[in-house]
Amino acid sequence: MKTLLLATLLTVSFITSHSQSRRIVTIVTFGNSTTAPRSGVQKVYAQRLHEKLDSAGIENRVINSGVPSSHTGSIKDNSFAKVVHAMDRFDTAVLKYHPDWVTINFGLNDAYQDKGPNTPSRIPLKQFKKNINFFITRIQKQGGRVILLTPNPLGSRFEPYRYDRVKEYANAIRKIAKKRHLFLVDSWQLFYTYINDRHLKLDTLFTDGIHPNDEGHRLISEALFEIVNP
Repeated sequence: MKTLLLATLLTVSFITSHSQSRRIVTIVTFGNSTTAPRSGVQKVYAQRLHEKLDSAGIENRVINSGVPSSHTGSIKDNSFAKVVHAMDRFDTAVLKYHPDWVTINFGLNDAYQDKGPNTPSRIPLKQFKKNINFFITRIQKQGGRVILLTPNPLGSRFEPYRYDRVKEYANAIRKIAKKRHLFLVDSWQLFYTYINDRHLKLDTLFTDGIHPNDEGHRLISEALFEIVNP
């Protein structure tokens, strides 16, 4: 009887362990046009992350919730781009999936100055930080884990004042990640490390001076994989 009981327990243990190892990991990539599928890019980082996890034997679904021209606020905050902005779609684009992981990648549109140098950004830095923290808190409350991404730098076609403003938003993401003990993919630093090691120009990693090309997306996906892969 003891032998039978032990065998039964071992079988149940194996089934439970096997079931847990085969659990599907759900990841939502929340962001703007640097996250969304894009013409001229074969595979954005969400697709590449899915494939990498598949290759590692990890069942997963990666939901791309990137929307071109999106900022972190609501359309009521800034309506220059007539799209569904992050705050307006957060529940339906992120929380409804009850994800295990959420990547948050915003800043380029938030920082943009429509009226030129020394003018306000579409979403002021203070509000940007408030919005990012709101997303983090809601995701964590639901049991999800957060990976923050800094916005990538701007290429040579953009004026220095725009580059400097985006850099402020990248620094804000770094500070939030540090303060809240979150995983961080520093796309800004990642891109510079890549080009400096190879003596290349920053534009090498863009399709148009702002959106990452396939190599840029590959770099981001590899950094994310190192975090998500157990």
